[in-house]
Amino acid sequence: MQLARLGDLVQTWPLLRQLREVYPEAQIGLLMDESRVDLAKFGPRLDALYPMDLKKISRLTPNRPAEAYCELDHCLADLQAAGFDLVFNLNFSRLTLLIAYLLGAPVIGYQPVKGGREFWREPWLAWIYGLVHDRAFSRIHISDVFRHLVRGRETEAAHPSQTASSKEPVIALQLGTRHPRRTWPPENFARLAGLLIEKSGAKLRLLGTARERALGERVNDLLKPRFRDRVLNLQGKTDLTELAGHLREADLVVSGDTGPLHLAAALGTRVVAIFQGPASCFETGPYGSGQAVIQAEPRCHPCRESGDECQEPLCQRLVTPEFVAEVILAGFGAKGPGSGSRIPPEVRVYESFRDGFGVNYASCHGKPLGWIDLVGWAYRAAGARLLHHPSPRWPSRRPELSQNDLRALELLAKALQNGATEGNEPSVCKALTPLRAFGAALQHQAGMKEGRHSASERFREMKRALREELERFIS
Repeated sequence: MQLARLGDLVQTWPLLRQLREVYPEAQIGLLMDESRVDLAKFGPRLDALYPMDLKKISRLTPNRPAEAYCELDHCLADLQAAGFDLVFNLNFSRLTLLIAYLLGAPVIGYQPVKGGREFWREPWLAWIYGLVHDRAFSRIHISDVFRHLVRGRETEAAHPSQTASSKEPVIALQLGTRHPRRTWPPENFARLAGLLIEKSGAKLRLLGTARERALGERVNDLLKPRFRDRVLNLQGKTDLTELAGHLREADLVVSGDTGPLHLAAALGTRVVAIFQGPASCFETGPYGSGQAVIQAEPRCHPCRESGDECQEPLCQRLVTPEFVAEVILAGFGAKGPGSGSRIPPEVRVYESFRDGFGVNYASCHGKPLGWIDLVGWAYRAAGARLLHHPSPRWPSRRPELSQNDLRALELLAKALQNGATEGNEPSVCKALTPLRAFGAALQHQAGMKEGRHSASERFREMKRALREELERFIS
């Protein structure tokens, strides 16, 4: 069951491939939003689709609940008739919890309790929940969160195709995202478009929904008139099948953290992702090997989508069009703008790779790796141990820790050795936040499931695993 947005659906595909690998004779069906059904033809093979008209149910619920109930009941009848032996619930919405409860089959993922009014997280999801409490340390991709709900070897996704040798590459620009803090300004896209056309003779395609059309119009207005005939605005003019076709045909897709980015990567198209604000490539970057991410990393990164408005939107200034053009043009063998490749401060360029546990991101250029990167890797490695999985491979570039960072590292390991989950040192206290949240989640759920590993023992195991991973680096 995956009823979330387009990007979440695409990021479920690695789990679906792994299910097919582990259960080759099984009948696998997918409950999904009806508006995304056309996307299923591009993903892993399924035996059945169960579309649900979420927009209609949402519209009917406030004033016509009886009709909403009938709509839901019709979908539920189809699911119950299938007689499922196992259900994977990837959402913790009340709707999917209720459906999972009514189906009556064993549930993996978010498991309904108290008649579907609450849910129980298995320890792996509780570990991910802990990392959400300080996302600076989160180093586990959402696709791998889903994929590790079933044991099995990792199945390969599409590999990005090599950059075309054409003198006129086709580059798709996805201008919008679902949140302003994730969205690179149209002024930046306009400057980038001009540089790409001028330096490589590229043909550009502007992608997006009808609601994002104003962004494309702004880009067009800012372009020099002689460049405008090189740009085709397709915003609001494509359905999902046509969108997938344009993404496949492109030599490169440039995008923020949004659904078309994940679809392009899944289809094997090379991407350059521009991540800023709440977006972290470690959680939702382009999945697979060999994809590029330009990540803005000021001290406040990653921020939250909710809350106060950003008083000083550093991210939108940190990643410059000139630098993005350099990264892109280097891939096409063209000379980049300006002299040299001076990376902006507080920016990193990452390349995705597989480390045996899933997809990870190695820093290729930019500020050196440090304390947060090391502790984040330790949390990733401890999570692998929770699943009885071999420790993931550390990226080839090692952290460059200051004396203060080294001292904090030793204090953190010592606190874990002594059984503490608090610390006087601010950086140590920060680093313990995900572990404390994990322990609180286990305690909250204690008693919901009988015959489970005790919460206190599980917490001690993971505290020890985190300490041992940190000590591996110290030694």
